[in-house]
Amino acid sequence: MRVLAADDDASVRRVLDRTLKAWGYDVELATSGAEAWRILKRDAPPIVVLDWDMPGMSGIEVCRLLRSTAHGPQTYVLILTGKQQKEDLIEALEAGADDFLSKPFHPRELQLRLAKGVRDRHAGPPSSAPPESDSPAAGVTIGGKFRLERTLGQGGMGTVWLGVHLALGINVAIKVMRPHVCDDADYASFDREARAAAQLRNEHAVRVFDHGIAAEGVPYLVMEYLSGESLWTRIERVGALPPGQVMSIVGQTADALADAHARGIVHRDVKPDNILLIEEADAGEEPFVKLVDFGLALRADAATRSELLAGTPAYMSPECLTGDPADAMLDLWGLACTAFHAMTGVEPFADGSAEEIYLRLRHDPLPIPSRVADGVPPGFDAWFARACAHNRENRFATAGELASALRAIHVAAA
Repeated sequence: MRVLAADDDASVRRVLDRTLKAWGYDVELATSGAEAWRILKRDAPPIVVLDWDMPGMSGIEVCRLLRSTAHGPQTYVLILTGKQQKEDLIEALEAGADDFLSKPFHPRELQLRLAKGVRDRHAGPPSSAPPESDSPAAGVTIGGKFRLERTLGQGGMGTVWLGVHLALGINVAIKVMRPHVCDDADYASFDREARAAAQLRNEHAVRVFDHGIAAEGVPYLVMEYLSGESLWTRIERVGALPPGQVMSIVGQTADALADAHARGIVHRDVKPDNILLIEEADAGEEPFVKLVDFGLALRADAATRSELLAGTPAYMSPECLTGDPADAMLDLWGLACTAFHAMTGVEPFADGSAEEIYLRLRHDPLPIPSRVADGVPPGFDAWFARACAHNRENRFATAGELASALRAIHVAAA
């Protein structure tokens, strides 16, 4: 996407040129208002960033002239200025500016404002179908350094692509948020959480390499590419797993969660789909586990209720189903339900709508694993009953405690 950035200050132009190109924009620079207007008269790009105080012709004057042209109303205009008064903001808006950013500005704030502004200006009329035509396509380069190759999977909030790091020549996995979900996204929180997830160094947590906002205004997250089989696929393929494998998978996943929780990160979507088994493992062997989808492209509490619950109610705690803020206990509940599924081959709370599952969680006794499948080791029923107790005060307090209790059961049964 093209951007015209006009500023008479060479240092500001360098910052704009460097940062906008890093985000994947095609940048054209102007050193004055008059030069910017010459460009805009013949061909206005979708985005224009104008300095207010430029000699000869100010950014405000350029904005007024642009809005008078036939193509002017379709252009998103952001004014940069050192002015701070409310009257200045009013003047900029009256001139037709879409937004107003005071100097000195943080590059990330500029990025987020442009992404949201362009999406809002070019949003079509409401539709019951998501505007998937705005999604990036194979062959597109995002962030200036990652090329999308092919889709690996799709979910309610995003699409995962196989990508290539152009400079390093390595494969990466790139999660791109779906355009229709972006409308309610909290980009500041997305940025904070992606940065936090990038700090994880646990061997069982997927590595986050990069994140940003694509030129189309869509957030993306770049992770290590992992070739393996999800726990969900393994259970569908072979049924219930041996208790030793279940213990190992839960222990490795809990290790990743403990590291995340110590850093204040809540995964929010622990389930078999998000547990990847890297090494081929048949009966008697222990797979190497990677917990994926840290740093989701959208906070769970920023999604609409239907988007939040789609596909995952069977692994969500009663508190989360009521809309309470997600905390570490949500991850422990999801891991316990995952263990039930792996041990029995059956989801513990799968049947019915989210509301029906919630009512059963609140009023019905918990399912008993040994009554669902044969081969459940002694003690697992009690472990699951505590892990998913109706009163959260009675549950395991940490991921380490949950995994240690399961390990003790396996040792005792051996």
